[in-house]
Amino acid sequence: MATEEHINEESRGRRESFEEKLDRNWNELLQELRVMQTGAQIITAFLMTLPFQSRFEDLEDYQVGLYIALLVFSALMTGVIMAPVAIHRQLFGLHVKDSTVAQGHRFV
Repeated sequence: MATEEHINEESRGRRESFEEKLDRNWNELLQELRVMQTGAQIITAFLMTLPFQSRFEDLEDYQVGLYIALLVFSALMTGVIMAPVAIHRQLFGLHVKDSTVAQGHRFV
């Protein structure tokens, strides 16, 4: 797959060094994460407000269990989305951008 990307990029006339490609990939990944993070935070905030609704008391046990599972998964999703940025902060300056970019893509 990496060779296909390389061929496609060269066919579009993109001439960049390996470091420039890593910088571009990292910046694109951060842009995607910003969009995903906003969506995940909105979903989590919405789920956190549901117990304060008057009809929440009318839910059956399995519905409350489903709600709790969704809330936990939403919080985990938010954490996983923020993980690449946290990893980058820890590894910044160690000249390991290639592995940082690869790990970030795996998380996303």
